[in-house]
Amino acid sequence: MIMNLNNMSFYLILFVLLIVSVIVLSIAVANAFRKSRSLRKIRDWFDKIPGNGDGTQFEDFLEVFFSKSGWKVEKPTNSTNTADFGVDLILDGKIAVQAKNYAKDISNDAVQQIFAGKEYWKNNGFPRLKYAVVISTSSFTKAAIKQAKATGVILKDGDDIKEALNRDLSKSWIFKMKEDL
Repeated sequence: MIMNLNNMSFYLILFVLLIVSVIVLSIAVANAFRKSRSLRKIRDWFDKIPGNGDGTQFEDFLEVFFSKSGWKVEKPTNSTNTADFGVDLILDGKIAVQAKNYAKDISNDAVQQIFAGKEYWKNNGFPRLKYAVVISTSSFTKAAIKQAKATGVILKDGDDIKEALNRDLSKSWIFKMKEDL
């Protein structure tokens, strides 16, 4: 009788472990499917951004893009009547982001704006700001690239965004250079 109880307990424990494993696996598959579907929606949204200079549409996209990547996204201004001083979004209170939704190459004006804007917001509500990033739907001029290297401004173009959307969203994306991808 004792042996039968031990065998029965063993099979009961095995059965419970099997059920728990099936539940955990089901949850993991459902989460992966949801994440994949969400990523596909973001990819489709990016493909529809025309590069027509409409900054609001691109800013909205980037807000979702960065949120899904794990960043806390803030807008430095609460009102559209308030100047943003070249900073459209702030990530985790550390990274100032300027969004440029253009079809043509972005000039070094954008680098100057984000560099100055980062310093402005660092002294006006976001003291932990450390990095400045210009993100564009298009590319950058040679002058913009040269000035960005000299000032430490990070440049991300439309190809970088597509690469991130094809891989997986993560916080580290913003610091990866093209040769790292």
